[in-house]
Amino acid sequence: MFDQEEKMEQLSVRPMIIKPFSNFFYQFSSIWIAILLTIVFIGYLVLVLMVKSTGFELSDGNIKSLGTSFGFDEADIVLFLATRTKEMIEAYINFNQIWDTLFGLIYGLMYVVWVSVLFKPFSKKVGVLNLFPFIQVLFDWLENYTLAAVANQYLADGVFSSVNAKLASIFSIFKWVCSGLTLTLILIGAILMIAQAIKNKRQF
Repeated sequence: MFDQEEKMEQLSVRPMIIKPFSNFFYQFSSIWIAILLTIVFIGYLVLVLMVKSTGFELSDGNIKSLGTSFGFDEADIVLFLATRTKEMIEAYINFNQIWDTLFGLIYGLMYVVWVSVLFKPFSKKVGVLNLFPFIQVLFDWLENYTLAAVANQYLADGVFSSVNAKLASIFSIFKWVCSGLTLTLILIGAILMIAQAIKNKRQF
């Protein structure tokens, strides 16, 4: 009896922790902040991420980065690592642990602000839906650090854990599924905002 009550209390506390973050973004997000974060996103992608990725890219069209694939198998990982030097693999590890991790934070904030702006008129109905893009960031970070662990193990032993390889692939798939859902949310929000604007215009 008491165990059930404790579980119910824990479940009720979780929304109370998340709700203030959701309300914060609804309250302080604006179209200008969303545009600014989009510019930062593009700038970071072009000026930082693409530059840092050249440290492990090959010129023969081999897989540029495992994280850009919708899932991968052990053969893909072996091909990716075996065709690169130690320095290139170390650059890839550094890329995953630092630069791509920061990229996740940037695009996560950008998406959350866009969803918050577009769904602000419906915030009471949709609740903490504006925080959904952070789920993509979570899976992205899990993928990054799992791939870094795989690469580190490969450098040390010449082999890697098949479990970690499968986990990294699963995290990658979930990341891209969440990305698609986030973009769908933004599209729906934009349609709702336009429809609301047309409706308001007709009333006047």
